[in-house]
Amino acid sequence: MPPEQSSTYIEPDVSDADSAVPDTASTAYTESLRSSLLQSVRENGRGYHKYSSSTYFVPEDEQEQERLDMQHEICLMTTNRKLYLAPLPKDVPNVLDLGTGTGIWAIDFADQNPGSSVIGTDLSPIQPSWIPPNLKFEIDDYEQPWTFPTKFDYVHARMLTGSIADPDKFFAQAYDNLQPGGWFELMDFAFPVTSDDGTMEGTPYETLNKTMVEGLRRVGRDAAVPNRYKELLTGAGFENITEVRYKWPQNVWPKDKHLKKIGEWNMVNTLDGLYGFAARLCIQVMGMTPEELEVLLAACRKDITNPKIHSYWSIVVAYGQKPLEPTTAA
Repeated sequence: MPPEQSSTYIEPDVSDADSAVPDTASTAYTESLRSSLLQSVRENGRGYHKYSSSTYFVPEDEQEQERLDMQHEICLMTTNRKLYLAPLPKDVPNVLDLGTGTGIWAIDFADQNPGSSVIGTDLSPIQPSWIPPNLKFEIDDYEQPWTFPTKFDYVHARMLTGSIADPDKFFAQAYDNLQPGGWFELMDFAFPVTSDDGTMEGTPYETLNKTMVEGLRRVGRDAAVPNRYKELLTGAGFENITEVRYKWPQNVWPKDKHLKKIGEWNMVNTLDGLYGFAARLCIQVMGMTPEELEVLLAACRKDITNPKIHSYWSIVVAYGQKPLEPTTAA
C-alpha cells in the first residue's frame, strides 16, 4: 500500500538509552529536528545543508532551489520529456530517488506512476509538504550505510557530481538495495565544462573550472566520475548496461535549434548557480579571497554569454539491471 500523503524525515539514532525520546514526544521531536535542519549553515552569503554540511559544496537555499527546478526542465528537454530511460514497467513497485533536492523529479514520477511507492532522500528537508500520496521524503546521506527496510525495484540519481567520495561503495550499495531484476539509473554532469574546438582555452572560465576540479580533488571527490558510470555499473555486478551521452551548450552558440534552446536555458542555469557552485571550493578549499573570486566570476560571466566560446556541459545517462539471479561482483 502506498504511504499516506506526508513528508517523512528520518530521526538520528540515539545510542544512549537514557536520552532516548519517549514515544509520546516523537512527533514534537521530529518537528523540532526538521525545524533545526531547515536552519541553513550560512557561508559566503549563501545557505548550505546543515546535515552533513561538509560533504556537499553547493547551497540549498531558495535561490538554489529555483535553479534546481529550472535544471529539471533542461533535463526533460534533453530526454524528450522522459523522466527516465531505463525500460521500467508501469507503476514499478518500490522506487528510490537519491539526492532528490526540491523533490521535483520524485513528484513527477509519483504523479505519473500512482501504483508506485516512491521515497526521495536528501540532506535537507526543502521539499514541499503537498505531495502525491504515494511519495514520502526522508533526510538521509547516501554516503552512509543504507538502512532501508525494503529493497527497491528502481533507484534513480541525478546531478550528484562532486558529492560521491567512494564511487565503488556507492554503486555496491545501490546493487545491494535492489530487488533482482531492478534497475539503477543515473543522469549526471561530467565536470569540467569544456569545448571541442579550443575556444574555451585560456579563458577565465577555463581557469575557474580547473580551480574547482582541483578543489574537489582536495576534498576527495572526482569531478569526472560520471565518465566512469558504465564501468562502475559493470564492476558492481549490473547487466544490460546502457550509456547515453548528451551535450548542454553553455549558451546559444549551436546552429541546431534544439541545442540552441538547451544552451539558452543552460546559460541562465549557469549564471544563476555560478557563485553557489564556486564559493565553497574556491574560498574555503582553494584559499581565494571573496574579492578575488568576484573578479574571476565577473570575467566568467562574459565567457558564459559569449557565443564565440563553444563550451558545453557533458551529460551522461547510464543505467543497468541487477541480474534476476544475482552473482557476486568481481
